[in-house]
Amino acid sequence: MTCMGIVVLMNNKDNDKLLEGNGLSALKFFTVQSNLLYGFYAGVFAVCELVYGSSDAVPEILYVLKYVFTVGVTLTILTVILYLAPVVEGSYPPLFRGANLYFHLLIPVLAIISFSFFERGSHISLPQVFLGMIPFSFYLVYYAVNSLSHAENGQVPEKYDWYRFLSGGTKKAVIPIVVMIAAVTVICFGLWLINLI
Repeated sequence: MTCMGIVVLMNNKDNDKLLEGNGLSALKFFTVQSNLLYGFYAGVFAVCELVYGSSDAVPEILYVLKYVFTVGVTLTILTVILYLAPVVEGSYPPLFRGANLYFHLLIPVLAIISFSFFERGSHISLPQVFLGMIPFSFYLVYYAVNSLSHAENGQVPEKYDWYRFLSGGTKKAVIPIVVMIAAVTVICFGLWLINLI
């Protein structure tokens, strides 16, 4: 599905209108980055299953990576549904069309189902729960530096604030940062607890 999403993304010239970007410019979005990481991981895991003969024999680190990448795509779908769709005018159904259908909906939903119901007993320890925050943390630094470095008179132009997190101005930048950190923390613990049940 990741490969299909990439093909659609690279071949659609109108993507840049609604949070997809056009071709390689789409790599600026956490959605695309998290889905690419998840897709690459899925390929590696499939090869390891063939090499080791079964999923039970696959090294535990691969289950930890699955957890980390599942956190990323879960953040994607929840951000789209709970924040972007209500904020971006005319976003339904475009946020779930074309490559967005794969990256905003299908891959995240399947990743959540797979991790929650088919990877039970992955034995992710409490300290490992915080590893789920790593991709988001890197992206947070990238997004903050990119957007705040283009601020003018306390405002960030929309082309540098593509998620509209700083639409209230740079003085209110701490609010979306705290909200997103809290959201990622809840996702990390939520997926971990669901996997334990």
